[in-house]
Amino acid sequence: MRAGFVPAAAAVAVAIAACPCPSAAADPTPEGAPFPIGQMGVPVHARAAGGATADITVNSATWFPPGCASHFAAPTDGSACNVVEMTITATSHQFFQFDHRYIFAGYGGGTQPWTHPDDAPQPSSLAVDHQRLDKMPPLITGGLHDGQTAHGFVGFVMPRAGDLYITINDPAQRAPYTEAGLLVHT
Repeated sequence: MRAGFVPAAAAVAVAIAACPCPSAAADPTPEGAPFPIGQMGVPVHARAAGGATADITVNSATWFPPGCASHFAAPTDGSACNVVEMTITATSHQFFQFDHRYIFAGYGGGTQPWTHPDDAPQPSSLAVDHQRLDKMPPLITGGLHDGQTAHGFVGFVMPRAGDLYITINDPAQRAPYTEAGLLVHT
């Protein structure tokens, strides 16, 4: 009885090995991003180049039609916006720094959505009229440690809604060092 079982088990093993089906160990980011990636409502654990750590959560993401950005307090026509609500909670004693000028968003696409050559990431912008949109306070700049939390909104002047590939870079590094990526939909 056992002798008949061995060839059957071997045949099943060969069939499974030859299957092109994805396995549970498949890389969830086919582009192989070298930084942790999170989604709306789920904290992503970010690490700065110097070792400081924080959990970053996107609480909401909203698209606004043209007129949401202003230039010297006058609304600009044709400037639509994506506004992302974030919470950053420090998880290390070392200060975790953040700065809106080091947070970028792009629409992605292709096999490398985080660095798509035809979609240069847009930096967050204070031209987004956070107060008029009732998306206060803007998340601007700061440092946190030992469980401290910062909460606010980051705005991007971008023409349309859709999937946003957001990268958060370490403001203490001259060369871009991405601490975390977030994929959200507006």
